[in-house]
Amino acid sequence: MEFKGQHILTAEQFDKKGLLALFEKVREMEEVLVGQRAVSDGGKSKGFEKTLDGKIMATLFYEPSTRTRFSFETAFLRLGGKVISGADMMNTSSAKKKETLYDTGKTLSQLVDVIAMRHPEPGSVDELASGCSIPVINAGDGPHQHPTQGLLDIYTIWKNFEGKIDGLKIGMVGDMKHSRVAHSLCEFLKYWNVEFVFVSPEELKMPEVVVEELKGEDLKVLETTDLEGTIGEMDVILTTRIQEERFSSADEAEKHRGMYVFDSEMMEKAKADAILMNPLPRVDEITTDVDYDPRAKYFDQVGNGLAVRMALLAMVV
Repeated sequence: MEFKGQHILTAEQFDKKGLLALFEKVREMEEVLVGQRAVSDGGKSKGFEKTLDGKIMATLFYEPSTRTRFSFETAFLRLGGKVISGADMMNTSSAKKKETLYDTGKTLSQLVDVIAMRHPEPGSVDELASGCSIPVINAGDGPHQHPTQGLLDIYTIWKNFEGKIDGLKIGMVGDMKHSRVAHSLCEFLKYWNVEFVFVSPEELKMPEVVVEELKGEDLKVLETTDLEGTIGEMDVILTTRIQEERFSSADEAEKHRGMYVFDSEMMEKAKADAILMNPLPRVDEITTDVDYDPRAKYFDQVGNGLAVRMALLAMVV
């Protein structure tokens, strides 16, 4: 795929060749971050590049975020650019005055060079992008897509298994219905010969459209409610919290809470070389004692996410 000047709205935009090209760029960014790669100012600023010097990014967050917003902003700053940040756009922007997302996009196209946006409604980022003459990157639109989280997740897998993704059994556990993280990661993994195990309550199963797409690629998919009986088969374990904000009531979400918990006892049932991933924040699905397990990669994912977003911004802008 061509990256330069493109909106990044969905995981479907990427093909395997594009993913591998991005991974190589991520490796370069990792070298910048640890000061092993000569930067364009002569190496005086460890961890920084000048690639986007003179460029400005706007982060438009209509929904709360810690890792994604700070990661995008840090990535742009480390590439030499500057950031204007909208952290509470529902209350502090012209959305309060009923401005359309299309008009917001048209307006910001006159002011900045790229936009990273999060919104609770599916399709909202596409609507803003339709009014933009600058690249827009989807930082999560409701339960629909979160392509950059999916990218950092598959990069984490690729990195930990030294590029050998074929043959892995991928377990995804928790709220599969509402997890845009799981949906995006499935889209990327379909380019490799992997097997999927989706563990969830019956009411929170992976959407049928996702399952059918994977089966259409001749990939094996097992859907089950049984974690203890399947965890020992998984090479990769992605667990997600119950997405309370996607339910019609807190009571409805609460009945599923604590159904699947990863603690030291549960991890004893997992493979010795498996990896445990989580997009964070965790609520009660992973206990803190697991943080000391070398298989726990969820905080490593944060660092990987910075390098991934640096690479993507450098290639797009």
